[in-house]
Amino acid sequence: MILSIGSSLETFKRVEFREGFNVLLSDRQPGASDKQTRNSVGKTSLVEIIHFLLGAECSKKSLFRTDELIEHSFSGAFDFGGGKLAVERSGSAPAQIFLLSEFDERNDLPIKIDKQSGRPYLSNKNWKVFLGHILFGLPADQSGTIYEESFTPSFRSMISYFIRRQNSGAFISPERQVEKQQTWDWQENLSYLFGLDWRISFEFQKVKARENAFKELKKAAKGGALGDVIGTVAELRSEVTVAERKAKQRREQLENFQVLESYDELAARAACAKTKMQALVRETVSLRETLDHLEEALASEAPPDPTILEKVYASAGVELPGVALKRLDEVRVFYVSVVGNRKSHLQREISNVTEKIDANTARASILDQDRQQTLKTLESRGALEDFLALQKVLAELEAEAANLRERFKAAELLEGAKTQLDIDRGNLHRRLQQDFQERKEALDEAILLVTEAISEFYDDRDGRFEISATDRGPEFKISIEGDRGDGIASMEIFCLDLALLNLNAAKSRGPGFLLHDSHLFDGVDERQIARALTLGAQATETQGLQYIVTMNSDIFDRLPLPDTIDRDQVVLRTRLSDETESGGLFGFRFD
Repeated sequence: MILSIGSSLETFKRVEFREGFNVLLSDRQPGASDKQTRNSVGKTSLVEIIHFLLGAECSKKSLFRTDELIEHSFSGAFDFGGGKLAVERSGSAPAQIFLLSEFDERNDLPIKIDKQSGRPYLSNKNWKVFLGHILFGLPADQSGTIYEESFTPSFRSMISYFIRRQNSGAFISPERQVEKQQTWDWQENLSYLFGLDWRISFEFQKVKARENAFKELKKAAKGGALGDVIGTVAELRSEVTVAERKAKQRREQLENFQVLESYDELAARAACAKTKMQALVRETVSLRETLDHLEEALASEAPPDPTILEKVYASAGVELPGVALKRLDEVRVFYVSVVGNRKSHLQREISNVTEKIDANTARASILDQDRQQTLKTLESRGALEDFLALQKVLAELEAEAANLRERFKAAELLEGAKTQLDIDRGNLHRRLQQDFQERKEALDEAILLVTEAISEFYDDRDGRFEISATDRGPEFKISIEGDRGDGIASMEIFCLDLALLNLNAAKSRGPGFLLHDSHLFDGVDERQIARALTLGAQATETQGLQYIVTMNSDIFDRLPLPDTIDRDQVVLRTRLSDETESGGLFGFRFD
């Protein structure tokens, strides 16, 4: 429990607590209107100070690092499990928790000595480990244990259910003591506080982390960074089959390929033979045309008919004398000689042309035979360049097939990972169900504590506390019938917190106190507030526990509390007020 809260600030109003029910009141300035609030007198700041002394983080925006407070320290005295502890902490050195008591001469604590003041202190990290050990049974030495890992129960998360903070959004839902608290955080810490196997929730978080990684990879595979790298198994199976077939066919072609070193030379020889054959054909065509002409000329060669010549002369009226006739005979002889010579010449030309045609035909036949043989050689073998080109194509096909196989394997792994994740989550779900069966008594006790508290508030409404084993981990849900704006949400939080206090006290663990800021009761009917305070007071009567409430005095005075609660006795000696600038907790006002 909390014994006292103080400060080195001279104007600070020291607050001392007692066992049982404690009420810290804030008084209204006489004559103040209803629109004036007491939100700045320090009720919520007291909650922040207690958290500060119990190891809360101290960021640059922290209340304790403001210019007005950073040079001052705050102190607290606590009674945890029969051992009284007193500590001090400041915003100027938030990493040091100075020890104001002997801590029962614990030699196992890593206590250090401040060089400037010579005072003993613990690091804030070790202070939280120590508190987690003595209050909640966490390991005193967490090195080498599962508690060093992420997603495990922690002192700071658990203590925050016993001291909810308005500034953190702790009054929004029962299971969350921080507005944006991660699911794993409340699952594991509430499981621990309710006596369930929190390691199952821990394993659920590991599966969830793998699922998140899988989702990101799947998202990338569907068109993101890995869109061209990984496809679906169905798509890739077909592509792999086709690619491997193409590579096999080209491989067989290459295995049967014979390299002909003189391939280029023979190819040129075949081409040259073809060119020569084409030239011979053209020349032979020309020679045949010449032969036809010569044969026609030879057939038409003959000496002139002498009678025709005489008729010509006669028709011309020329009388040929004997001398002329003699000349004519000579001419006839000459023409016969000329024709004979012409025929001899034509016959020689015909013979020459015929010989050339026969020679060209023979030459073309030899060239054709040589070309056919060369082509057969080229058909049976290939050039080195063709062989290398085939090798390059084969390498590309095999690389493509290998890439597709790797993508196929990756796709199979993705689908296999999804299947394995489903299996792992299903196994954890069964483990959680089995754990709930084995811890039925603990669950029943928690359910009864909450539902009985609900029944104390409402006669006309049903309420229940459900602890479910889902495939996403444990779920804790309090539900009360009615309008959510009628203070019901606040009462759900109250019932859960009170159950946590009682359950852990029965196991001799927990802080031994429950503190509720007045913000919890905003919008709550005064009769329900009175019932909540009565339940809180009753829970502390015989168990040595402590229930602390901060509240405005005018509201407290109107509450229909039972006679069993002595108002004068439960109200703390320290009272806050907005009457003057010095009426608040710090003794002055600051932004």
